[in-house]
Amino acid sequence: MVNAVALAEQVFSFIGVYAIVTLALNIKAGHTGIPDFGHAMFFGIGGIVVGNLAAHLAAALAAGSVPGVSVSGVLANNTATLNALNTQYFPSHPGVAIGLILFAIVVALVLGGIVGWLASLPALRLRGEYLAILLLATAEAVRIFVTYTKQIMGSTPTVGLSTPDLFAWAGDSGAAATVFTVLMAIIVFIVFERIHNSPAGRLFRAVRDDEDAAKALGRDVVVVRRDAMIIGSAVAALGGVVYALNPFLGGGAVAAASIFNRVFWTFWPWALMILGGMASNRGVVAATILVGVLLVWPIRVYKVQLAEALGASALGLDPNSFANALEYLLLGLLIILALALKPEGIIPEPPSKTLDFKQFAKRVLGKDSEAQ
Repeated sequence: MVNAVALAEQVFSFIGVYAIVTLALNIKAGHTGIPDFGHAMFFGIGGIVVGNLAAHLAAALAAGSVPGVSVSGVLANNTATLNALNTQYFPSHPGVAIGLILFAIVVALVLGGIVGWLASLPALRLRGEYLAILLLATAEAVRIFVTYTKQIMGSTPTVGLSTPDLFAWAGDSGAAATVFTVLMAIIVFIVFERIHNSPAGRLFRAVRDDEDAAKALGRDVVVVRRDAMIIGSAVAALGGVVYALNPFLGGGAVAAASIFNRVFWTFWPWALMILGGMASNRGVVAATILVGVLLVWPIRVYKVQLAEALGASALGLDPNSFANALEYLLLGLLIILALALKPEGIIPEPPSKTLDFKQFAKRVLGKDSEAQ
């Protein structure tokens, strides 16, 4: 029997985190034309901030008041230390937990922006496939470095680090984390909508559409693309924080194999952006909702039954392997249908909302004439 409340929380959590990560990619690839195939690298920063930095800070604050908790134990005795914090410290210290959430958000935004800026230094003078390959190779190098650095991911990099349950004080950690995830997604959407209609957003798209024209008008194309990289990378790191704090997403732990996963945090955001509409924030959210509802329910819940209904056994296929591949088949099918029937995406890129000077002048002059 499926728990409807838990299922709804999983759906909203999926939609929230993928909306954040895909909107972050959209500001770089959709609005500015940067082919960022290393997006997972920036997402992983948020997971490290929660699993490592926030956990160390929590252990430092709780050391002495919770038996068995020490700063060195975060890496040396990770599971027992985080379990003690999650069961004995955070439930009775909501102020500390909320402070750690804010700390993780701020640090992730700053580190994501810095790494995005560093990545832009050698990369943004390149174009097209050269830039895409460079970002992909950089992300892979960072993943390997992080995976085998004990000071970052602990002694078991494939298992990862347990994360602090910073919503333990709320009673229902899953519900609180889901609300937090959706709230962060709404804030990111509002901010990116404001950017889309701002002069900065129009400049991003001008560089994307014609770099030479932008240069002729005196714009520094490298600076514009650098700014887009910093903003998008910082928000992608925020997505990593949301992922690590949500038990429906991270499962209470972060590992390099999960937070730097190219399929989940680079390919999927690209697919959702194409499906929703490049440079369309509303399209990205619509595609995320569509895929989230179809993916989490019914595929992840009833994937075994679906595999049997589709005749996996009759075709000689392994039902479990076929069931696990269903979500990829779904996303691939949606992309093919979108490219064939509506290549501009579910909601195409909207026009920029600029001031209508004729209407504005008519309104002002009309009021003036009425006053006279």
